Amino acid sequence: MDQTTQTWVFDDLDDELDDLDYEFERDRIVEVVPPSLVHLASVGLAERTRLIDAYVRGELARVLRVAPDSIDTVGRPMNSLGIGSINGLELQRRMEAALCVDVNLNRLLRANSAAELVDCLAGQLGPEDSPHKHAGRNEHHLVAHDVPSPR
Repeated sequence: MDQTTQTWVFDDLDDELDDLDYEFERDRIVEVVPPSLVHLASVGLAERTRLIDAYVRGELARVLRVAPDSIDTVGRPMNSLGIGSINGLELQRRMEAALCVDVNLNRLLRANSAAELVDCLAGQLGPEDSPHKHAGRNEHHLVAHDVPSPR
């Protein structure tokens, strides 16, 4: 096989792989719809936690390109889920924009689990007197204590 033939074979293979990548990306990328901030503030803690858990799973699934129900939100730290600095920044940006909260990137990346993030968000976005609202400056919390009003 001469150099011209080898190049042609590799070019065809690259084109096929690009087509597969496009199909994979197209099939996997799902738009994540955040819960309504007004609705979150009007429901109890258990329902709010369930809604935020579904939202966080959706965002993680989008970033990691996996099914939302395959994500272990309780037993694995964020870094072992595959959340690093680049996709952590994307998560931070998307959650801050959707939920009108400040998410500390370092704490997000070092979180013991996604459930820790869900719990903090549930405490921030509800009407009850949550310990997360008063301990926003505490190093153990992922979400800042001052929550801007919904846009």
